Amino acid sequence: MEMSGHIKISGVGAYLPSERVLSDDLMREAKSEGFGVPEEFLRRFSGIEERRFSTSSEKPSTMAILASRVALADAGIDGRDIDQVIFCGIDRDYAEPATAHFVADAIGANGADCFDLSNACHGIMSGISCANGTIGIGAAENILLCTGETPSEVTFDILRQLKGTTDRELFKKLMGALTVGDAGGAIVVSKAGVGEGCKWMNFHTKSKYKDYCYYRHTNTGVEFEMQMSKISTAAVEMHQQMIDRTFEKLEWDPDSITKIYCHQAGAAPHKKMAKLARQPINKAPITYKLLGNLTSATIPINMHLNRPERGDKILMMGVGSGLAASQIGVIF
Repeated sequence: MEMSGHIKISGVGAYLPSERVLSDDLMREAKSEGFGVPEEFLRRFSGIEERRFSTSSEKPSTMAILASRVALADAGIDGRDIDQVIFCGIDRDYAEPATAHFVADAIGANGADCFDLSNACHGIMSGISCANGTIGIGAAENILLCTGETPSEVTFDILRQLKGTTDRELFKKLMGALTVGDAGGAIVVSKAGVGEGCKWMNFHTKSKYKDYCYYRHTNTGVEFEMQMSKISTAAVEMHQQMIDRTFEKLEWDPDSITKIYCHQAGAAPHKKMAKLARQPINKAPITYKLLGNLTSATIPINMHLNRPERGDKILMMGVGSGLAASQIGVIF
């Protein structure tokens, strides 16, 4: 799916819980050496040194609300200006109602259309696609895309499971649950003016890779698997197949790009994503080192922490298990 853009990014926001958890401590808790894996392996292999974990009182909506308030202030508007709220996270407060309602109520977006959108780590990018269509047909002026993720709940259950096994192969399948971090992220998108905003969007999905990363809740706990090498390789290959078309439609020279914001599962895939986009690594700001895999919150948090300047050409590169990939060229 390819489309021209009708929207601009008018505000970004983030919320990070205060508790820092080291990779080495998680590996120690998992008794990794009993599987023949050194405690420092995760840190060295992924480049993830630490991540943030939320408290029991910090629900997905809590973090989404806090991030959304920052994004609204950044955009210079308030909740009354928002026509639609889309919650784009993996985790939710309840099965129903939609978590977006809790966010809308808290920010004063009374009467705004609300719904939840789920597409794994790709949720915010899929939300941008939906918002582009809605604003493009004139149905809205400002849309809030937000997420609040608590994958630490999965991490805790996986640690419990690892304590009850000595199966090295199982440890390899479950170790990916130790890479993630909790966070909230938000983006306000608005109708673009001349010479600004999202210029071109390129979305691609290969559902044959759906088994590379998954989790679900069962009566006995979390069922989880992340084949880290396979999903990273497949994601990089998909982006490699897309990038020439993206540059062609944008009519951009790779040298003109100021920054790239991409999903970050760790050091190796991050370097490969920058390389295939023909960008030096210093144009690809890092969040994974101190925040881990932020799932659907990765890109808004990265943009908040490593803000582009107005007029910059930026390339957003999304990935989500399934497998979904996207590239969006933006004049900020």
